[in-house]
Amino acid sequence: MLNKKFNEVIKNLEGNIENKRDLIYAKAQVTDLTMEYINELEKLESVYKEKVSMFENRLEGLEVAMQKLDNEIFQDGDIEEDTDLEPIKCPYCNTHFFIEFDNTKKEIKCPDCKNIIELDWGNFEDDM
Repeated sequence: MLNKKFNEVIKNLEGNIENKRDLIYAKAQVTDLTMEYINELEKLESVYKEKVSMFENRLEGLEVAMQKLDNEIFQDGDIEEDTDLEPIKCPYCNTHFFIEFDNTKKEIKCPDCKNIIELDWGNFEDDM
């Protein structure tokens, strides 16, 4: 489409400018402007492709995280429905996961970074 319009403009210039020198100058100016426009479009396309790639990578990371979460919550057959699950956030890597409430456990290993996390269940009997 751009090529067709460019050729129309050049034909119009040739049909309306009689002075050969002016015609050559006008064609050169239109060609320069068109090339500048095409270069800007290519830059925008490059930026767009980089952003799409970045968002695809983020989406892939989210999909992996969601799959991990799905595996932890829904596919672990050893968790009964009436089990109390406690949310944990690893202080080292900020991973969120759930564990069974067990006030005898004093520490747990983070499933992602493998660091040991000390558990403080608090004294809930004082709250009653």
